[in-house]
Amino acid sequence: MFADIHHQNMFIPHQALQPYVHWYWYIEDGAFAEKPGCLDIYPVENTQMSFVLDEHHVFHEIGTEVYSSYPLCFVGLLDRGRSFDSFPKTIIQVVFKPYGAFKLFGIPQRHFSNEGTDMRLLFPGMDSLSEQLKHLADQPSEAILLLENWLLKRLLLSAKADVDHVAYACQQIQHAKGFIRIDSLSRSMRMSTTTLGDQFREKIGLSPKTFSRIVRFNEINNYISKHHAVNWQELVYTFGFFDQNHFIKEFKNFYGCTPSQWHQRQFPGYSSSSPLPLRI
Repeated sequence: MFADIHHQNMFIPHQALQPYVHWYWYIEDGAFAEKPGCLDIYPVENTQMSFVLDEHHVFHEIGTEVYSSYPLCFVGLLDRGRSFDSFPKTIIQVVFKPYGAFKLFGIPQRHFSNEGTDMRLLFPGMDSLSEQLKHLADQPSEAILLLENWLLKRLLLSAKADVDHVAYACQQIQHAKGFIRIDSLSRSMRMSTTTLGDQFREKIGLSPKTFSRIVRFNEINNYISKHHAVNWQELVYTFGFFDQNHFIKEFKNFYGCTPSQWHQRQFPGYSSSSPLPLRI
């Protein structure tokens, strides 16, 4: 079951996997890159496992000397934006809920935060899966079915992995759009903030506070992307920033540019007439 969105096919996961997996993507022709020759990735509320369908490919992050060419790659939660000038053009991607990868893999997620990891290093049998997927490179639905069968087997093996508490906490943070006190949340769950923090770092990869920031900035991004005209001063206070400099600094950490530059990317040629209290 899928929907075609600009060279992107979205597949719905098996019912047993839906508590842990959002969806699968088949992405071709570099459709995930916003501008030619550059792939920008930003902090979001999910983790991804990607199978690269390009026969020859290289990942290179701008500003680093690191080059990689994993056929199967897992990316943990990010707390800052990253940019690549070399990347594959066609991939199949499994998009996990924030705690889904821990449930299915049983590996502490703190090891994967802000990192891309070769899946073959984590599971010895992945070489065989990778070879099978290569033979299905031109049949995305069959390739996704193969990946899904592997995930269903992992689900059976990880039946004892408990993510209920951290899943509830994530849902509360997302429902509150990131506006929630972590001490209040931990009290409502009858656990200490230390215990909740340990569970987040183990099962999600980042602290509850950092995850809340990601949720809040995703809400800010959604707002900016839907409005041609943005009153920046009103936005700063609506989203709980009493210090405009702090808002700009955090925004640049997440998206690599100022809020107004980001807005111009969403609406090229449009100039907002709303007041800009600072160089925002």
